[in-house]
Amino acid sequence: MNYQKFSLLFGFSVWLIATLIFRVWGHSFFIIENSLLLTGFFLGTIPILFMLSMWVFNKFQLIGNKRLESATLMTIPGMLCDVACLKFHHLVFPKLTIEQSIVLGAWILWAYVIVLLIGVMKSRNKNGIER
Repeated sequence: MNYQKFSLLFGFSVWLIATLIFRVWGHSFFIIENSLLLTGFFLGTIPILFMLSMWVFNKFQLIGNKRLESATLMTIPGMLCDVACLKFHHLVFPKLTIEQSIVLGAWILWAYVIVLLIGVMKSRNKNGIER
């Protein structure tokens, strides 16, 4: 399997696992009254996504624009699926209040931006030149 197909499949798999986790336990993650917990949750996402992205990059020995392409492909399946999930949040995430669903939407955007930034930053060297 080439890195493009793997990136799409991996991105879909991560999306599916995260969606199932938030469907069952989302109300435990998004306690909107606890800003410290939410901040920690948002920040804690960064190293997890970094490790997952780097695992894919290293598995296929990707460099330069191939890393950016892989990161983009990893986000596409989830972005497409999350359109429906957030539109029908009351069905997909029945345990979340509307306020928690809004925070979930913000976290989803945060996660996609982080993966895309990892792809952009890891595709360039220290001088800003593409590798």
